[in-house]
Parts: sequence; C-alpha cells; structure tokens
Amino acid sequence: MGLLLIFVAAVLAFGVSTVSGGGAGLLLLPVLARVLPTAAVPAALTVGTATSTVSKLALFRRHINWAVTRRFVPGAVPGVLLGAFLLKYLNPLYLEVFIGLFLLSNLTMLRRSAPVTDVAPVPIGWRKLSGIGFLAGFLSGLTGAVGLVFNKFYFHYGLSRDQVIATRAANELLLHLIKLGLYLSLGLLTGPAWQAGAVVAVAAVLATAATKRIVHYLPEAAFRRIGYAAMVLSGGFMLWSAATELRSTDNLRASTALLGDEVEVTGWWRSRSLTLELEIDESPAIEQPVTLEQLPPAVQATMRRLQQGRPILKIEEVWQLNRHYYELYLNDRGRVVSLDVVP
Repeated sequence: MGLLLIFVAAVLAFGVSTVSGGGAGLLLLPVLARVLPTAAVPAALTVGTATSTVSKLALFRRHINWAVTRRFVPGAVPGVLLGAFLLKYLNPLYLEVFIGLFLLSNLTMLRRSAPVTDVAPVPIGWRKLSGIGFLAGFLSGLTGAVGLVFNKFYFHYGLSRDQVIATRAANELLLHLIKLGLYLSLGLLTGPAWQAGAVVAVAAVLATAATKRIVHYLPEAAFRRIGYAAMVLSGGFMLWSAATELRSTDNLRASTALLGDEVEVTGWWRSRSLTLELEIDESPAIEQPVTLEQLPPAVQATMRRLQQGRPILKIEEVWQLNRHYYELYLNDRGRVVSLDVVP
C-alpha cells in the first residue's frame, strides 16, 4: 500500500511539476516521510527526480539556456557536497519549516490581478549565479529536492516556460548524480529507499511524457501563475509535514492561555519549554522554567531565605525589556505566593 500511495502521489506531483516548472520533490516529501525513515527520504527522492530530470532533458533539451547553466553549476557542486555531508548530523525537518514558510510567501504573487508576462532579461552576474547555485545545491543535498524554491529566480531572469524546464533540468542533472554517489557512500540508499525511488522514477517518466503536450499549449502567463501556485502548495505541504513530524519526534508544539489580564504563549521543544507572557500594563516577558540547582549561588541563597520552609512549586527565569529576574512560586498553606528575585 505504501508503494502504491507513492506511485499515485508521484504521478500527480510530476504532472504538476511539468506544467509549473518544478515542485514534484517538495510535494512528495510528506508522502515519502510517511513510508521511509527521515534520513532515507532525500536518497529515495533523488533516485526518482534524477530520472525525471533525464526525461525532461530528452524532451526539452533544445531550450536550455547555457549561459545560466555555466554559471549555476560550479557553485552548486560544492553546495551539494556540503549538504549531503551534513545530512548525517542535521535534522532536515527544521530546514523544511523555513523553506515551507518561504514558499508560502509567494501567495502575494497569486493575489495580483494579472501576473507579469513579459520580463526583461536581467544581466546575469557570475558571482550572483554561483551564489544561488551554491545555496540550491546545499538545500538539495540536505533535503533531496528544493528546485522550486528558485523558480522565482528563473522567472526574474526572463526565461520562457520551456527554458525554465530545460535549464532547471540541465542545472540539476549533475547534482543528482553527485547526490546519488554520496548517499550511496553514506549508506542512505537502503533497499526500501531504492524501491521507493524506483516507483517515483517510473511515475516521473510517465507523468512527464503525458503532460509534455500540455506545456506547449500553455500560455506564459498561465505557466507563471501555476508555478507560483505550486510554490504555495508545496510550502503548505512541507510545513504541515515537517511540523507533524517534529511534534512526534522532538515534542515541538505550542499553546496559548488567557490568565486574567495576561496572555501566555508557551512553546515546547523536547524536554524544554519557553513562555512569552503579554500583560496589558507591562512590557512583554519571556519565561523559562528552571530548577533551584541551576541558579547562581547568590540567587539560590536568597530563595532559600525567602522560602522559610514553604514548598517550592516552580521557579521561572524572566526576561523583560531592560530587566532580568526570577519568579519564585511557593505553597503557603494552600495559597500560591509569587516572589520576584533580582540577581
């Protein structure tokens, strides 16, 4: 059932990808994350997207903008090496949260009454393109696929719809091959990852071939609007998937509470928590629970003197504008007493 789900999702994702200039990888990330371990997702995704890239090159190779590719690839290669290397040490889910938020920011482009259809080509600087290539390679090596993040860059340089598809494929082919070699050497291309990648590859070829004709009849304005819509959709999927996974693995969550004339927003991460307190008559405060043993010796001595044999309910470290102090909560015969201790 898992492989069938991946196949159906991949056909839909790569169909949308072909008519929007990319985004299949980002749309597939949440689906693959439900079937494979987190570290194996980029490897499986790369197997499928590499095959899709080859098929796009075969269909659109005459439209490659080599001026972009010659400047993009040299910066992307070291970026993908660094990203793939760090995959064993960093949790890509946190990166996916930021990428998802960035993609959702393209919602403003969809709200325009009419998208820009004729973009004057901007002079392509070697340093700027190489820098964008490095960032693209790094994110791709760490997550498996973020090409859609840079669609706005291709639009900015005035590439047509066929040029966007072809140039992106040319830019990414070498990166996919490097990633496959690195993932293999790092032991991330396991049996399940190969199986899932093969299913994605078959679906990618079928979807690309089936939607090729649609692209030729698609107006440039519609292509750009679909591209921005795909960015927003991918961002939503990525943000939802990463947040769900982090809630399960790292206890990443938040809650709000209304206590009298103050609002408390509390966030949890693993075994830690942090509270933002907003009061009507005071400046915002950030609070963090601490234990007596974690406090400076002078503060400990002050709190033991104030305690007077009463049980300690909790201690919070508080930061306000131009003020830093501790709140000591005591149980005074069933009544809660709060005392401020300034270090």
